[in-house]
Amino acid sequence: MIFDENQIDALVARPGETLNVEIKQWFDPKAPEGKQKIVRAAFALYNRNGGYLLVGFKDKTLQPDTEGALENVRVTYHQDAIQQLISHYASDPFEVQVAFAERDQHTYPVIVIAQGVRVPVAVKRDLDHPDSGKRLLKVGDVYFRTLNASGSPSSSVARPEDWRDILDICFDNREADIGRFLRRHLAGTGASQFLTALQGGAAAPEDLLRNRCAEMLKRGSSAFERAATERGLSEQEAPLAERLTWEIALIIDPPKTAVLPDKEFLATFAASNPRYTAWPIWLDARLMTDERSRPVVRTGGWEALIVAVNTEIAHRFEFFRLEPTGQFYLRRILQDDAVPQRVPPGERLDPVLMVYRMTEAVAVGIAIAQGLKWPDSATLGFMFRWRNLKGRRLDSWSNPAIYVPGGGPAQQDEVSTFISFPLWNRSSTIPDLVKAATEELFVAFDGTSLPRETYEEQARRVLERRLN
Repeated sequence: MIFDENQIDALVARPGETLNVEIKQWFDPKAPEGKQKIVRAAFALYNRNGGYLLVGFKDKTLQPDTEGALENVRVTYHQDAIQQLISHYASDPFEVQVAFAERDQHTYPVIVIAQGVRVPVAVKRDLDHPDSGKRLLKVGDVYFRTLNASGSPSSSVARPEDWRDILDICFDNREADIGRFLRRHLAGTGASQFLTALQGGAAAPEDLLRNRCAEMLKRGSSAFERAATERGLSEQEAPLAERLTWEIALIIDPPKTAVLPDKEFLATFAASNPRYTAWPIWLDARLMTDERSRPVVRTGGWEALIVAVNTEIAHRFEFFRLEPTGQFYLRRILQDDAVPQRVPPGERLDPVLMVYRMTEAVAVGIAIAQGLKWPDSATLGFMFRWRNLKGRRLDSWSNPAIYVPGGGPAQQDEVSTFISFPLWNRSSTIPDLVKAATEELFVAFDGTSLPRETYEEQARRVLERRLN
């Protein structure tokens, strides 16, 4: 298992609990209560299809737990000791790794839980407290990360209403294996027709969903213009709005009615995000240091404009709008124009980075629809738009070791694409969905197309959180 070091650094720099991230204050992993905390959290995250256990922060304030800080953190939370503990209590042992990151001259451990659960893991032996006799772990208990009534994620023994989600996750992972097998052995037109047949028909007419996505792009763009005007961009910030821009409109059909953009909706939305990357799609901006970047309610939805000029790492310039009826919009600058120390703005578009971002967008859309309790019969429609393309060339500048065909310069400045699929059609076909959504983009660069293997391998790297 290879973890994303950038994601580890981001978790420690900007901690936040989701269904795939649990935060704990300092504890001794050798003590009975410490063993319980690790097993409970690790099992719950594994049954949720992987994630991270961050230790050393207060889960309420998300600030470092300075009072309970431990010495020799790297020894206390050693990889071998944590893995041995997991294997000792797991009915079906799974792999974990321990990563470390620095913040304010302190070291914090992040226990990385593997993805790919196919059989729910349960506790295989009891753990009793040696002094009180209290049972801390019970044979047969299945832990799971779930949302309580307030939209806050927690790890607990699986309840009856959780089992459908657990089984769906296990079946999705098995289905992904089957899907990869079929794509390898059913090459050509037959494979495409076969996958189309498996996907079934959409719940809503495609033309209607396409029109709704186009309208959301228009409304989201207008909302961004208003927010930018009200904020008043500085001389350093304003040019970022004119660089390589990527927009997403996501519509979930059927829409919900009689719903409000309250704090519970925003908390549930944020907690449902699996955080596949260090700067995830639809970032949880509630605790941003710059208060101007925190989300606010406007005309039936939450909006946030996040602007940060950073010449050492990467510029950030994005806007989102979230409507509880099932309509979502995102606008952001792409890395190709956000890291001038690595690539001059206006010259390149990295197709591998784009496959990463598109994979994340589709996967997060699925997770959010599930987290907000849309039925499996719902349909997701995505419309993507790229602006300021003209004159650029395709170039895998971020990782030259990954070969992809180049092309260009592009002669058109803007490309829009659309895809739709039923919610029950989950992760097994994400590479095909990303391919369908990017083919028209890449072909604008002298007719370039990427091989199917590139989509499959790079999408899998995102979903398995191993971008490094």
